[in-house]
Amino acid sequence: MQITLPPHIQSYIKEQIETGRHETEQDVIVDVFEQVMHDYDAMSDPKVLEAIAQADRGEVHEWNDKLRVDIRQQAREDARLGKPIPDDIKY
Repeated sequence: MQITLPPHIQSYIKEQIETGRHETEQDVIVDVFEQVMHDYDAMSDPKVLEAIAQADRGEVHEWNDKLRVDIRQQAREDARLGKPIPDDIKY
């Protein structure tokens, strides 16, 4: 089967591979379909469970003006170095 995906979906797939969440394009697509087909349960996602465990251990950052400035500066530096900037940081 061959399909052509719109640019924003292609960017999402590329980002998932670049950030290490998935190894191949097929892995990304299969993961997305499995989540949709099986009513994705975040509480069974290892990454969600690890994030909860980190919060329980106090490994969190307070959301404040300083953190926003730090994130913005890091995004600018990453962009300068040619690193991809996640959509949730851009917008």
